[in-house]
Amino acid sequence: MQNIFTKTTFMQGVLNIKNAPPDEGFEFVLAGRSNAGKSSALNCLAKNKKLARTSKMPGRTTEINFFKVNDEIKLVDLPGYGFSKMSIDKKKNLDILLDNYFSTRRSLCAAIIFMDIRHPLKDSDIQMMEFCNRHGVPFISVLTKSDKLNSSAIAKSTKSVEKKLNSQSIIVTSSNNDEGFDRLSKKILEFIK
Repeated sequence: MQNIFTKTTFMQGVLNIKNAPPDEGFEFVLAGRSNAGKSSALNCLAKNKKLARTSKMPGRTTEINFFKVNDEIKLVDLPGYGFSKMSIDKKKNLDILLDNYFSTRRSLCAAIIFMDIRHPLKDSDIQMMEFCNRHGVPFISVLTKSDKLNSSAIAKSTKSVEKKLNSQSIIVTSSNNDEGFDRLSKKILEFIK
């Protein structure tokens, strides 16, 4: 099966949902803590290391970034959460932006929640999942940075998350060796079929 994500291009970043691209087709939100490896994961999914800027300084992104996969599908990169150095005003504006996005976008299909496999299900991850549930948005749980652990530690972490979330569809990825991204792209496309 051809990887449709390789043609992904950056569209625009918005600080106000009124300036977002037309609300049509299928949108998938990318969410995660500021250091969960979300930008690297987006670059791996698209097979383009320069698509999303990765930063050594977590918490730099403060707008919602839209990426066009094709005429029907968009990936929507949310600012990383759980980063303490963001000012109270910025955090408040961000909360309003996210709330507006989740409550008004009809094209929103699902959220993809990225978590560092070494520290999954932090309070901010749980809050994001609850936020999705409140808005009736299904989510895909992705454990990143699996290259940092050996196979038994990966299995242990995955089992623990599956048990806590009562879910069998946890996807394990590594941006260093491209692990898990074919599975993630298939999972995203399931929502469109």
